[in-house]
Amino acid sequence: MTETTGEVRVRTLPARRSDSLVESVVEFGGGIFRLGFSLIMLPIGILPVETRTHIRNGTKELMYAFATLPRDFAETAGQVIEAWAAETPALEAGHTRAPKDEVSAN
Repeated sequence: MTETTGEVRVRTLPARRSDSLVESVVEFGGGIFRLGFSLIMLPIGILPVETRTHIRNGTKELMYAFATLPRDFAETAGQVIEAWAAETPALEAGHTRAPKDEVSAN
């Protein structure tokens, strides 16, 4: 094998700098979240494998439950609204207009 001699080219990337306050706050919040998550996961990491698996599965189930809550509420509300709409009497042919308002000129 021959060894090449010479310069090694290194590509330098400019440092990413953002002057936006919102981006700075988001990056700071993300760092705090990652730090907190790491601190929470530290004691879990020393548990036995089976216990860690149970904790991970329980956490997945909890997140799934929170994710499905809005859909369940919407389905329940849809059923209640449909039942309520079925109970209201149909408009009669003569009563297709709203009652006369006292404020209106007519």
